[in-house]
Amino acid sequence: MSKDRRGSKLSYKNVLRVLIAPDKFKGTLTSEAAAKAIERGIRRAWPRAKTTRFALTDGGEGFVELMVRQTGGRLFTARTVDAALRPCRAKWGVLGNNHTAVIGLTEASGLAQLPAILRNPEETSNLGTGRLLALAVGKGYREILVGLGGSATTEGGISLAAAIGYRFLDEVGHDIPLNGGGLARLSRIIPPPVLPKARFIVATDVDNPLFGSKGAACQFAYQKGADPAMVARLDVGLRRLARIVKRDLGKDVAEEPGAGAAGGCGYGLMAFFNAKRENGFQLVRRTAKLDGLIKQHDLVITGEGCFDRTSLLGKAPAQLGELARRLKRPVWALCGRAELPVSKSPFDQLAALTSKKSPGLPPDLLTAAQHAVRLEQLAYEMASSSHIPSS
Repeated sequence: MSKDRRGSKLSYKNVLRVLIAPDKFKGTLTSEAAAKAIERGIRRAWPRAKTTRFALTDGGEGFVELMVRQTGGRLFTARTVDAALRPCRAKWGVLGNNHTAVIGLTEASGLAQLPAILRNPEETSNLGTGRLLALAVGKGYREILVGLGGSATTEGGISLAAAIGYRFLDEVGHDIPLNGGGLARLSRIIPPPVLPKARFIVATDVDNPLFGSKGAACQFAYQKGADPAMVARLDVGLRRLARIVKRDLGKDVAEEPGAGAAGGCGYGLMAFFNAKRENGFQLVRRTAKLDGLIKQHDLVITGEGCFDRTSLLGKAPAQLGELARRLKRPVWALCGRAELPVSKSPFDQLAALTSKKSPGLPPDLLTAAQHAVRLEQLAYEMASSSHIPSS
């Protein structure tokens, strides 16, 4: 049997049961594609193992499908626009209770849908997701659950609010661009005559505030195509937004946990929609009865594109690692890149496709097929080195 870094043995009787639950590998593999690649590697090393795939999400990619599937709801598609305002179709759903609509920011406004040349958080917008929110409001759903994560934007949620009637004006009364760059021109906010009656819930994986060193721009805008000068401008714009919202609307939620999620969309939903925040992983945990699923397995394997300091701010793989530990199940993580050592993680073992010791073609330059092959091989090598017999 293999021992993990804490010295506890992987427990199994006749057949090892493995739960494979990675998050997305941003820009390359979906959660489901990553799970399939890891599963192939595990089965090569342990042919008799019983594996279960679970596409992990905490409000980002895959959130809509998971919530609909787990509650016996209905899935729909609608015409809208992506973060670069190009026409697209996006999924949204209704939960099994028939009164809660579920919308995921990544469906219309995700970073993964944009080629590198269009990734610019001063120009990208969440207007496409705003149209989905307006659609759900117009259909009369009493509750609207919004999953945040994987966004291409840093605009504080103003385009979401504009879709239901808010106006964001410059000093001469003209509408500002509904993007991060437009925040620099914001001078006045006019709310709609009547706000939606629906109750809004924000599902998010991070606790960050709206602005500052731990805010939306400084922590996440680099991933969306920003350089240091743009990050500084975006942070100033978010501060301006918070100041004018406080003056014109009497809302002061910039420091609330999750305000900085999805480029400040957490803040926008709280400020403009009176949304209540829920931890996305905990919501998925309850809906999917994840504790019971973990207990049915001997080993949990998770993963994500990059394991770094932001991973410990509430992202799903780290939360899954902590949960598995509490349930006394060993947990491994396979990542595209690991910028923190296993000793600073909640995982028993941690492996990455590239590292300082094993450089190579960076994972974000691989095609999806190449990435899947390398992830499969990494899973195979990790399992093989554990010396667990296959019978």
